[in-house]
Amino acid sequence: MQQSEHLRIGVRSILAHKLRSLLTTLGIIFGVAAVVSMLSIADGARREAVEQIRLLGTNNIRINHVELTGDLKELADAKGSSGLTHSDGSVLMRNLPNLTGVAPLRFVDEPVLFGNREATGRVVGTTADYSRVTDFKAARGRFISPLDVREGKRVAVIGAAAKAELFGYRNPIGRKIRIGDAWFTVVGLMESKTIREARASVIQLRDINTDIYTPITAVNSRFPAPDRKGGVSEIAVQVSDANQVETTSGIVKRILTRAHNGIEDFEIVVPAELLAQAQSTQRVFNVVMGAIAGISLLVGGIGIMNIMLTTVTERTKEIGVRRALGATEDSIMRQFLVETVLISVAGGLAGIVVGAVMARAINVFAGWETVISMYSATIAFGISGLVGVLFGLYPARRAAQMDPITALRFE
Repeated sequence: MQQSEHLRIGVRSILAHKLRSLLTTLGIIFGVAAVVSMLSIADGARREAVEQIRLLGTNNIRINHVELTGDLKELADAKGSSGLTHSDGSVLMRNLPNLTGVAPLRFVDEPVLFGNREATGRVVGTTADYSRVTDFKAARGRFISPLDVREGKRVAVIGAAAKAELFGYRNPIGRKIRIGDAWFTVVGLMESKTIREARASVIQLRDINTDIYTPITAVNSRFPAPDRKGGVSEIAVQVSDANQVETTSGIVKRILTRAHNGIEDFEIVVPAELLAQAQSTQRVFNVVMGAIAGISLLVGGIGIMNIMLTTVTERTKEIGVRRALGATEDSIMRQFLVETVLISVAGGLAGIVVGAVMARAINVFAGWETVISMYSATIAFGISGLVGVLFGLYPARRAAQMDPITALRFE
């Protein structure tokens, strides 16, 4: 019997029992849908994490100021450590030749106004190196220059979201904004960066599009910190070679601990380590989702085996007639295998559609980034076909090994 004939008989058998065939495929549909949605979430989380790391910089180290309280604060005061300062960046540049840039940042919570409009972002005092260290450039105008920093000029570079809040569609370059009680001239507009809320990742970023950048010297002179002279909120450090980031972070910690008299009033964040942590968390999530999808496919496969055993019993006499007319065991086995695979493949195709819809729903209602790729669809489709073969072998083999004389006598 030709393979096309097996296919025709299989399709006719499925269509003859539409409701039974539909119910049989449900397990495969849900299992494949779980696989597709799981892979789409995993791919989306992976892309989200990579984008976030790109924003932080794969060869960057972030040093954050830690505000101490209680006994730790008293110990820090006794040892003369006032936390992270501008001079810490200079110490690192002098002692580490593999650093290509160091940019201190000081965050200031002051109102930013243009007319009756107010921006919701933070004022960030920094230096000219920040743009190079973070690979965050001005789309229009310019960024802060070394001259601006040396002379403490009252200039500002605003993020794309801050520009929309303050100026709408108007050109902000050359206009004056009020920060606190001081006027600053806008000299640049930063490029827009896509910042997603990292629900499926451990990496959290502030929306840098809302920030307003000014020379750190201007910030310190206009808005001095009463308790921490020269204090900064963060230091961004760029390493020349991404492979040296982990080693350099350890050296940075030792240098700063010594400079702070043994007080760890700072925190070192390595974006590459955050990515590894995010991927580790994602792997656990994938295992759990994979187990759920596997259980669904197992149930679907058992359902297929059960219905095919029933089909073999119902068609015992037909099998006997075919064997009596010369059909081989191999032909009978292929016939039932084709029918099983057809059911599985039909369930797989429907499952891919359902999985794509589920992934889209997750993206819309949960806000998670999801990515449907040909890879995930191919994997899911291949699994559905494999389930059909594995769980159809026993019923097909049982049909093929049936004694023709006994089959002919079956009522």
